Amino acid sequence: SKDEAVVSMNSMLRSNSTLEDFCRSYFMFHDLDINQPREIFRFLPILSFTESYIYQLDGLNEELVLSPGMMEEHGTNVCTKMMWKEPFKPLVAVLESSGLLTERIEKEFECGEEYWALERKLCSSLVNNKEISIQDAKRAIHLKSFDYRVLNLILYRLRGEEVNEVHMEFLSISELLVEVSDDLFIEMDDVLKNNFNILRMFVKYYGPSDAPIMMVR
Repeated sequence: SKDEAVVSMNSMLRSNSTLEDFCRSYFMFHDLDINQPREIFRFLPILSFTESYIYQLDGLNEELVLSPGMMEEHGTNVCTKMMWKEPFKPLVAVLESSGLLTERIEKEFECGEEYWALERKLCSSLVNNKEISIQDAKRAIHLKSFDYRVLNLILYRLRGEEVNEVHMEFLSISELLVEVSDDLFIEMDDVLKNNFNILRMFVKYYGPSDAPIMMVR
């Protein structure tokens, strides 16, 4: 079926480091021991499939970011079709059939779509030497970790537990700090690939001298 959720080996390999980081950083909030293989493999299939599917969509979006005209010029391109209309629909069907889907997870998927749209918009403006909205950039960095929040919400469902809002609030702050730190570390790589990077956006908006100061603020 064309609507069936399928992931590639490349997406699985790309998502592996994120999945490992999620297990190491988030399992403790679910009273799970990362050093116990049974506790990892018990939940691994759906967590791995979900993150791999998200990485697959992210890869398609990166192709569109590298070729901004593709969205308008090649409407039948597989990347365009996947990203333009309900990109999460196949994954939603998998989660729903497994009894794991919630409105909150669907909201996070919407955040993912918004993030990718902002990435395309901002990066297109950069390569075309157009002005960018710093509000868009700030919004994007807050949305960027939506996949971690999806995995965390799925883990609550898998364990049959209510979402701990204190943990979610703490982790949202942690996620933001990690995303900013990662962007500072890999900025040149993101520039070469024309990917979203918060420092890159601040340099464009404030200039290279003022960008670090404004980042701190």
